[in-house]
Amino acid sequence: MSKKLILAGAIALATALPAKADMLGIYVGAQAWMSETTGGFAEQSTLIDFSYDKKTTTNLYLKFEHPLPLIPNARIRTGKLSGAGFTTLSSSFAFGGKTYAGDTRIETSTDFTNNDATLYWEILDNDLIAFDIGITAKNISGDFMVEGDNGRMSSENINVWIPMAYAAAKVRIPFAGLYVYADANLLSIGDNDVHDYEVGLGFDIIDNLVVDVAVTAGYREVGVVLDDVSGVYSDLKFAGFFAGLEVHF
Repeated sequence: MSKKLILAGAIALATALPAKADMLGIYVGAQAWMSETTGGFAEQSTLIDFSYDKKTTTNLYLKFEHPLPLIPNARIRTGKLSGAGFTTLSSSFAFGGKTYAGDTRIETSTDFTNNDATLYWEILDNDLIAFDIGITAKNISGDFMVEGDNGRMSSENINVWIPMAYAAAKVRIPFAGLYVYADANLLSIGDNDVHDYEVGLGFDIIDNLVVDVAVTAGYREVGVVLDDVSGVYSDLKFAGFFAGLEVHF
């Protein structure tokens, strides 16, 4: 009788335990992002817009989640913000200590790392709906570069840390292995305005007690409006569609 009671208690305890999503979990993800850059930059508040080519870059992230109350979960993410473009100047343009005459063609490129670290709390987390809020420290670091027809080159470097608000939501479609999700980082202080958000679909191709694997696809946009940061003004947007893979241990 006692053995039967112990067995029944063990079964009851096992069925009462939370799902894997509520226990210790590590998420590893990668995305191929085909982004198009629009906008421009200058060393003064009157910006010059450039025509940019599309580029495909790789974004990587790692998340750690646990069931402990009050202690935040964590995500780190790394990627690139890159674009190359050109314009024909309608008037003279000064940048990086050099002046480019009007009616000349200049080429430009932006090449930044886009890294961030996020601490977040699960406000809601069940089999159908999840909602998180948190804070992010984002680092944008790299170069604005300009080259004239005569081979003259100039550049300016920025390295800025940006505190941002974070929110994320996920809704699962029952019994379909399909979910929709969105996450966003936002900041607006004075004339500086930075945002980084993505919306997408995910589909579980493997879902068991050991590992979950999902394919994802969606749209991501990063906007960088800077007002005299390291002597540079910018109004740039990097946006496009991505495809990715996420593994949950």
